[in-house]
Amino acid sequence: MYSRRTFLKISGLLVTLFAGGYIFRNSSFTKVKHILSSASHEKLAVSLSLSKGVENLDLILNNQILVTGRSIDREGKHWQFISDKLLSDTSYELELSSEKGSFFKPWQLKTFPDPESEVKNISMMAFTCAGGGDGFKASGKEFFKPFKFRQKIFDEGLSKNPDFAVSIGDHIYFDLRGENFPPVGRNSKLIKFFVGGYLKFRYGVFNRSESADSENNETILKKIGNEQIAALYGTKFKSTPIFFIPDDHDYFENDDAEEDLVTFPADAFSKDAFQKMADLFYPPFIDTPDNKPGRRTGRIRYGNAFEGLIADCAGNMTLGEEKAVLISNEDEKWLISRINNSKAKHLAFIPSHPLGYTAGKWREWYPDVVAEEGTSGTVINELLSGRKGSLTIDANKYLWQKGWFLQHQRLLQSISERVGSRFIFSGDIHALGATSILKSDKIKLKREVKTFLVGPISSSTGTWPSFARGITADNPNQLICESLYGTREENGFTLFTIENAQAVAEINSCGGHNPDNLETGEMISSEKIYI
Repeated sequence: MYSRRTFLKISGLLVTLFAGGYIFRNSSFTKVKHILSSASHEKLAVSLSLSKGVENLDLILNNQILVTGRSIDREGKHWQFISDKLLSDTSYELELSSEKGSFFKPWQLKTFPDPESEVKNISMMAFTCAGGGDGFKASGKEFFKPFKFRQKIFDEGLSKNPDFAVSIGDHIYFDLRGENFPPVGRNSKLIKFFVGGYLKFRYGVFNRSESADSENNETILKKIGNEQIAALYGTKFKSTPIFFIPDDHDYFENDDAEEDLVTFPADAFSKDAFQKMADLFYPPFIDTPDNKPGRRTGRIRYGNAFEGLIADCAGNMTLGEEKAVLISNEDEKWLISRINNSKAKHLAFIPSHPLGYTAGKWREWYPDVVAEEGTSGTVINELLSGRKGSLTIDANKYLWQKGWFLQHQRLLQSISERVGSRFIFSGDIHALGATSILKSDKIKLKREVKTFLVGPISSSTGTWPSFARGITADNPNQLICESLYGTREENGFTLFTIENAQAVAEINSCGGHNPDNLETGEMISSEKIYI
């Protein structure tokens, strides 16, 4: 006979051994690495990745609707689902099913209210520039914040229970500058050789003569995306629909124009690589002009309370002096039509590149360039050039296109003529800010238009405009603006809330300007701007 104490010891040992054996035997269990979801009033979209490939993967909604997954990669690790003809304003329980059985706990995802339905309250989280390697440093500068810092900002935003989130541009950073691997440190051949060589060794080299879908190129894209998207977002947003708006870095280039290299319009490989990366890692827009899944232009409709118009300012940009555009002519017509005809109580224009702000970059709506006082002629706007000066329009910005500003004027004028609530929010420029545009060159706007820099997630000492451009982002010289929230080079996010007729922007700063300050990503300050 065993004593009670001896029996408990033996039982505990057997449980431990059994559990250990179970874990060992099932160490090949498939795990979900990331889930990113999106929604409209009649559709749901899900993109996800797995630790191990499966031959088939289904998504089951409420134990009755079966959605067959679309395999995106050769290994069966990346899957996309789109379910349509769903009930509006309805919460669905989602469950994954494969030949290996169920391997992830079911989760909830809700469709949006019908555009004709009465909605009184809504909230949305917006941020920009979340990409980059985990705490990547070079030349003594921290270019991107650690994942732990960024994920804390996500947690801060999600704790406010937004109905959806908007991630604006620069989801990944892996700039090619027309080459096969990133030539980091272009002003130093030594840095370019060692850092570029390291990245080449870590990720591999694209074969630009092949499609982005080739085995070699797919492998590299997955290595980049697994690090900068899957590992960063994980499953945090699985029940919060999120919209990914692309910008220049998502096409694997910084928007540069120099005598020996012009990176945009994006070439065929860059566009192909963007599309493949997006398909692998995040859901498409499912409310689009042609009602087909898309990546560049779409809208977010939430009952009769809100309509957000999404526009990519990089993928379809053109050169051509006064005929040049940042948004295609076809998409511009659709956007203006929606601005004029939308019946939503509140309307937002959400371009990937901001209206009302400039950092002297080449691919901007505005001709402002960084130059010393008294400079005339043409100035080439080089990133990390070390140039000192201020924003001016007295000098000419190399290869800047007047048509970009003309398109800006058409869009801004249309927004100002809208009766009812109207505002703009965007990303790209690494800062928080808010301003009210009163006049734009020769156009006296019918109504002021408030515009917001929603705040970056990952910027640090090497990526603030004050370091990369030599200036802090500001209002363009051709605009008359009234500051609502002074430009701050800080990470954070903006929470837009709507309560009946009132829209409010809550600007949340999470710091991170200097890593020596040891900020964690927790919210440091918050300020409300009434729209």
